[in-house]
Parts: sequence; C-alpha cells; structure tokens
Amino acid sequence: MAKPLALIIHGSDTPLTTISKLVEARDCSVHVSRSIEEAERFLAAFPIEQQKFIFADLSLCHGSSWQGLTERLRGNPDHLALVCYDPNHIQTLYGLFGQVGQPEADPNDPFAVKAPSMIGETPVFHEILNLANRYAMHDITVLITGETGTGKEVMAQYLHSHGPRADKPFVGCNMTAIPETLVESELFGYVKGAFTGADRNKKGLIEAAEGGTLFLDEIGELAPSVQLKLLRFLETRQYYRVGESTPKTSDVRIIAATNKELEEAIQGTGFRKDLYFRLNSARIILPSLRERRADMILLIANFVYQACSQFHKPLKKLSSSAKALFLDYPWPGNIRELKSVIESAVMVADGDYMTITDLPMNLQQYATGHREEIGNRAIKNMEEGERTIIEDALRQTNGNKARAAEALGISTRTLYRKVEKFGLAG
Repeated sequence: MAKPLALIIHGSDTPLTTISKLVEARDCSVHVSRSIEEAERFLAAFPIEQQKFIFADLSLCHGSSWQGLTERLRGNPDHLALVCYDPNHIQTLYGLFGQVGQPEADPNDPFAVKAPSMIGETPVFHEILNLANRYAMHDITVLITGETGTGKEVMAQYLHSHGPRADKPFVGCNMTAIPETLVESELFGYVKGAFTGADRNKKGLIEAAEGGTLFLDEIGELAPSVQLKLLRFLETRQYYRVGESTPKTSDVRIIAATNKELEEAIQGTGFRKDLYFRLNSARIILPSLRERRADMILLIANFVYQACSQFHKPLKKLSSSAKALFLDYPWPGNIRELKSVIESAVMVADGDYMTITDLPMNLQQYATGHREEIGNRAIKNMEEGERTIIEDALRQTNGNKARAAEALGISTRTLYRKVEKFGLAG
C-alpha cells in the first residue's frame, strides 16, 4: 500500500526543518512547494483518491490563490486533510486531520480550521491540563479559580467538550450579570403566576442545560438563599421552579468559577461553608499570565492568527520592540487583556508588522517608562532568533559552513564570526 502523501506549502522566510521532521515521523511521502500556485500544479499531477495531508504555512493562508485552492479541495474531504501551522512555533497547529479549511472561513463551517482552545508548553500548564483531562471524563462538579481574565470559561468549555456530555448543551452564565432578585428565577425557572409579570412558564438555566453542562461564573457572588438551593440541587439533583410545589429532576453537570478567595469569603461575605466544600472536591487553579511567561509567544501567535482571520487581514507579525514590551508588561488583565490588545493592534496596524505605536495608550506609556529594559529584551530576542536560524541552516547542511552561509545569504567569514559569538559547535 502506498504511503500517504504529505504536501508542505512553506514560505521562503523560515527554515522548514522542524515541520519536515514532524511530517516524516508520520511515515508520509513528503513534497515541498514554495507557493500556492506551485502546490496547485503538484496536486493536479496526483489522483485525488490517494490520501493526502497538506500542511500550509500560515503566512501563505490568505488571498485569492489560497481561497481558490481551499474551494477546490472542499469536494474531497475523505481523502484530504489540511493543517495550517505557524513556522516559528510549529507546535501550534490549526486544524485537524480529516478537515479542510481556511483561516477566513465561518467558524460554524465543518471544514473550518479549528484553533486550539487550550495553548501552552510550560510545566504548570501541562499539569493543569492533565488534571482537567482526568476531571473531564468523570461526571463530577468542578470549581475553577484564578485571577480575572485567566481563561476560566475556556477551561469550563474544555472540560465539557472532552467529557461524555460533549454533544449536549453548554450553558454559561455570569452571576454578576443578573440582579440579585432575579437570580433564583433565572437559575431554576418559574411558572405562570409565580409573581407579577410572570405571564408564562419559563425555563431556568438548569433546564436549558439538561443533559449537558451549566457553567456558573463568579459563583462567589451568589446570595446565601440561592446558595442553599444550589447546594440542595447538587446533593439531590432536584429543584423547584419559582411558584411550583412539585420538584423537578435534572441531569446536568455543574462547573463553577470565581476569582474570589472563597475561603476568605466564608468569613467575610457569608459564602456557605457546606457549598464551598461541595464545590471544592474537584478544583482547578488557573495561573496568572505572569506565571506563564514561557507560553507568551504561543499565545501571541494564536491570538494574532485569530484576529487576522476575524478581521480578514493578512497575517501580521510583532516588531522586535513590541514583542519585548509584551514579554515585559505585567498583564494585570491576564489572557483576556492580551487578546484584547492584539485584536486592537491588528485592526489599526497598517503594515506587515504591529509596532508599539499600534498598541493602546497605557502600553505605550509603560514602554516609555521602561525603555531600557524593553530595549535590552528586544536585542536579546533578535539574537535568539538569529541563533535559531543559523542552527537550522547548519543542521540542514550537515554542518557544512560554506553551504550554510550560501543558504543564509552571508559570507562564510560572517558565519564563522556568528558561530563563535553564539558558542555553536564548530
């Protein structure tokens, strides 16, 4: 049986060593094209019945040629799989084997590229993800805590989508968005005539999530009376709609979240101790972005990709100084703030790069006050990038410095000087 065919559509600005290794490890026959047009000519020469995996450099995934290619591929989903990748962060893949799509596609399109919802490479992130995967497969109540903006709802969605209720509803609700007097009726529903203005029966959030997952964000804000009724539901799976005397039974999983320290809330604002112990039996504590500095580049690359797709813009890059600022800034709003800043920068940036002047005013002011640290970090980032490129060139040429220098477009003398500067093996 013939090996599956893997076509790598790779731009010329970055080495393709890593993506080649990833594809070769899947025991595929590999071909590299340097443009969409070249890829089209190659694909035309092979029967569509042969299984093909297509890996596309994100920098090429836009424009009429890309749209034309994906349109022609859509009719053969059984034999094709399209995966888009960031050449600078190869572990960030957009898409799944067996799906064909494009960054500009409708997210509801079954062929659309699916961006990963949970991204990170740090040990603390993997520890959390391993715990989440274990919790997801067991039908237990989970409490997610962490600072505002750390991704608590994303984690709740991850738990739902990786568990046995994935094909059932996911209903999310922020408790602070509901007036205290309406929380009970919103959560449990009500019957006609229960109070003035109740002219019909109304489903509550629990009933709307039947069979699936109900995510209660900012659970620490619940009034004590509603806390008691929620506790009773968690223990008996029964509840009463407002104005009704007959209990209803529901099969729904509860995932709760808060940025409050509930242990302190028990003493201060009257959060029920028994409800706390019921929720805290399975807990996920999300770290702040400050504790995940090593994941910053992956997160930035993902949010830039998403924003460029959303606003139909060519894929943009961060300037060295903007990247240094992102790595130095404390991000009090965590991942939510980072995503918002990137979306804003993508919209206002005119060129191929997003610079400090494209960022919100508070970040520009931070850059002004930390000019020396950011400048030093920018220089370090550029040197690290240069070192990586030289290492890849030497690896691809099996250490032949003359060929590596030619591939890099520099003199052999310059290459020797760089090798010595970075302490690379001679």
